[in-house]
This record gives sequence, structure tokens and C-alpha cells, in this order.
Amino acid sequence: MAEKPSGALASRLPATHPLVALLVGGLLVALITLTSLVAPEAWRGAANLAVGTAFFLVAFIRLPKPTLLVFAVFVLFYETLDRWLGPGIGQIDEAVIPGLVLIAAWRIRPWRRRLIEPLRDGAVVTVVVLAVLASLVNGVPVAVWPVALLLLVKGIAFLYVVMWHEFTAADVRQFTVAVLAVGVVVLALGGVELVIGPGFREALNLGANVDVRGQLPGLTSIFRFPVLFSWFAAFVSLFLFAYYVVYRRLWLLVGAVLFGVGVFLAGRRRAIIGVAVALAGGILAQLKLGISRRSMLRLWAPVAVVTLVLVVVFWPGLVQLADQTWREFTRVEVIVPEPTEDRPDEVDEFVQANPRLVLYITSVTIATDYFPLGAGLGRYGSPMSRVDFSPLYAEYGLDRIWGLTPLFRAYVTDTFWPHVLGEIGVFGLIAYLVFIAMLAISLWRATREVTEPYLHAFCLAAWMVFLHALVESLASSMYESPPRAYLLFGTVGVALALLRAARRARREGESASAVGRAAPGPAKPPRTRPSSSCARSSGSACTCSCRVPGWRSTSASAQPAASRRIP
Repeated sequence: MAEKPSGALASRLPATHPLVALLVGGLLVALITLTSLVAPEAWRGAANLAVGTAFFLVAFIRLPKPTLLVFAVFVLFYETLDRWLGPGIGQIDEAVIPGLVLIAAWRIRPWRRRLIEPLRDGAVVTVVVLAVLASLVNGVPVAVWPVALLLLVKGIAFLYVVMWHEFTAADVRQFTVAVLAVGVVVLALGGVELVIGPGFREALNLGANVDVRGQLPGLTSIFRFPVLFSWFAAFVSLFLFAYYVVYRRLWLLVGAVLFGVGVFLAGRRRAIIGVAVALAGGILAQLKLGISRRSMLRLWAPVAVVTLVLVVVFWPGLVQLADQTWREFTRVEVIVPEPTEDRPDEVDEFVQANPRLVLYITSVTIATDYFPLGAGLGRYGSPMSRVDFSPLYAEYGLDRIWGLTPLFRAYVTDTFWPHVLGEIGVFGLIAYLVFIAMLAISLWRATREVTEPYLHAFCLAAWMVFLHALVESLASSMYESPPRAYLLFGTVGVALALLRAARRARREGESASAVGRAAPGPAKPPRTRPSSSCARSSGSACTCSCRVPGWRSTSASAQPAASRRIP
């Protein structure tokens, strides 16, 4: 039975209604705002952390699935809220995740429900074991490596918490509608920023760090950095594209284009490339469903046309972006920072090179020197190696690369895979790649086996979002980045739960069919083509005897548009 929200809304709104998630999120922000106003300044950070953590854990016990959605979206804005409401908000996710895991494990008991996948879950265990061993062998301080381990696995832990739950079409609808509602607000504020300019950021106290890329203004909307706006805009855009392919509603295509414009205006290279890769992956997934070329052309031609139009419109900015990328990867020059009050006579020379490229190259050297375990957690390319500046950067001469220096260390976490290779070693990298590969295989299968139209569109979107994240991970700490990791892994977790439910329903249907064939009964009626009232025409498993040889409904996308109305 679905949970019901408590209070006056209990008789009006089911827990799966999108407004429930939005109201829970609004209540959370209101409580933290009140706390930041009344708490003494010295205790404000601890009070915000305590109130936010307690709220999530209590809400998760009462409304688990809406709370998980609110958590993933809330953390997306935690840097902005931390700036507005005071310290402590940025640590809420680290405090909440262990509680979510314990509560979910206690209530669901996944080991009893056969929710364990040996290869996928074994890869995660291998990563954790090798990370701990590497840290202990290399003498990483206890104050560093446990925190680094939590930062490494917290997104994965959230994936498992989500994946352990069962999701219905109503739950998925709550997810998509609530995220779309938040996305519309974010995109609208981005439009205001485009018109007003830097005054928008000043009015909202978001700082003056504007990163213009040629003719692309580097929009941030309500986020502090363009990378978050570009990723979230791409996330929503890919979802709208997926639902357009299934339902073929014009407003879905228009919405996808508008969010795509946001991706271009943010001016992030990996976000733009990631969208192209994700759309190509979506086309490939549809091709493998056995849809005819004519149907594929009809489904994807509008998507290709609007994508081409966006490229043409932003072509001058893209050319400048490509030129800037080339210069960043080929330019090496010495720079001298301006003297500071703290160091008036001590000014070092630094090398202006591409930090990402240097991190990739050096990670191979570190993995070789520390073979087979790596240098240990919190020592290379990770958030903790930036907080507690790692001695490896000086040992390998990286502390003189601008962006990897003790004075300016913002680019330390601009990669992910070098961080895994350098800290956990070759075998740790292989184990993490196996984990990612298993997620990709499961998502690919979900696009084929989940056939109910709304859920099929969600799985197609999850597959494309996952491909987009793969591209992002090449030049950012995608799977460790708190603002993005939870929404990404949460989406993947829902899709895997839908795949599990589809397989269970198919097995139950096959068992029922076997029992029916074994039992004596009247002669079967002649097989005819399914009528519009047949369950199979809506994408569900057919339970009647209307199948005909050679006819199959391979996916929701293969059905006529008239039978695929958005519920």
C-alpha cells in the first residue's frame, strides 16, 4: 500500500503526488532558514547540519521515496543554500547517507530479497577493500582516509538505497514532474541572468565568478558555477527528448530545445559533447529494439533537426570554444602571482599548463610507483587531497602547476579516473570500471525489457543521462560531485528497480502460462491480431490468447502515437 502524507493533505494527496515532494522540499528549506535566523552565529553551522540531517532521516522513515527525491534535488543546490543560509548545509549529505543506508537495510533487508548482483556488487566491495588497504599500507592519516572513503562511496551508497525500493508508474511520474518543475524555475532564472547580466548574480549574492567562453556567456542561473547549470539543463533536456520519442508531443520537443539552449549558453564543452553522445546512444538503443528504419526516421528526425539548428545558431561560439580548448591543451607558460599581504616578499613562479592533462599523465606514473595498490585515499585528485593538501603534489612537481598549487588548488578535482588510478591502483580502477560497465549493461537492458510507455521513456532517459555522465567523468569528479552524483545515481537506481520489476512480472507471467498449458481446458480460440483493448497494445505483457506469429510490440516507441498518451 502506498504511503499517505500526514496532516490535512492526507485525505487529498497520495504520497506519489508531485506536490508532496515539492512540499517536503519547501518545508525543509523553511526549517533550515528559520534555524539560520534564530541560531547564534557561533552555532549556526552545527544547527543547520543537525536540523537538515534530522529532517531527512525522519522524513525518510515516513515517506521514503519522496524523501529520496527531495534529497537528490536539495543537494543539487547546497552550494547556493550554503551561501544564503550559512555554513553546515554542505555537510548534510555526508551525515544523512549513513543513516539512509542503515534505515533502508533494516526495513528492506535486501539480502533476503535477493537484491544482490555478484559481479556488480563484488566490484564495489573490491574498490572499498583495495582503497582501505592502499591507505593503510601507505600510512595515510586516519583523519584523512576514512573521510575520503565516505566521499568516494556516498553516491554509490545512495544508488543502492534507491535501487532497493520498488517503484511504480506513479512514483516515476512524481520524479519526472517534480524535477521538471524545478528545472523550469532554474531555466527561467537563467533567462533572467541572460538579460540582466552580472547584476543578477550580485542581487542573489552568488559571487562574481563569471566564466565567459568566447561568445557563450557562461550562464549559471541559481547555481554558483556554470558546470552545474549546464549539467542540470542537459539532464532535463535528455529526459524531455526521451519522452518526446515515446509520446511525440510537441511541447516535449520545445522544452528539450529550450533546455538545450541553456546547455549551449553555459559554455561547458563536456556538457555539449555529452548531449551529442547521449542522443547517439538513444538512437542506438532504439535501433536495437527492432524498430523499422522508417519509424526511426519519424521518431528521431525532429530531434536531429533541432540539434542541428542549435549547432548552427551557436556555431561562432562553438568555434571560439574549440580554439580556446586547443590553446589550453597546448599552451605552457610561466606566470608570477601578484604579491599578497600574507606573503609580500615571497612570490613563486608557476607554470600555466592544462591541469587535467597533467593529472592524467601523472596518475600513470603514481600507479606504477605504488603498484599494485596505489598511493591511498586522500592523496591524489580527490576532494580530501585538496582539503589536506597531499604531499604527492610536491613529490611529483604538480604543486607548481597553476590550479594544483597550495595557493590555488581549485583544479585538483577536475578529473575522476586519474584520482581512482592514483589512489587505488590499477586493480581498483579495473574494479570501478567493472561496476560502471555493469550499470551500463543493466540500463541498456532496461530500455529493451521495460515496455510500459511511461516507464520505458524513463529508462531511455536514464540510459542517455548515464552516457552523458560518462563524458562528464572524463573532465570532472562526476561520480563524487555531491551536487550531481545523487541525482544521477538516483535516476540509475530507479531504472534498475524498474528492470527488476519487469523481469519479475515476466517470470510470473511465464509461470502462469505454464500452469495454464498444463491444466485441461477448452480448445484455444484462433489467434487474431490484438485489439486496441488488449493489454499488449498498451505496452504490458499480454495475458490473453490474441498473439499471432510474427507480431510483436518490442517497445513503447513502436506503438502508434494515439495509444501512447501521457497519463
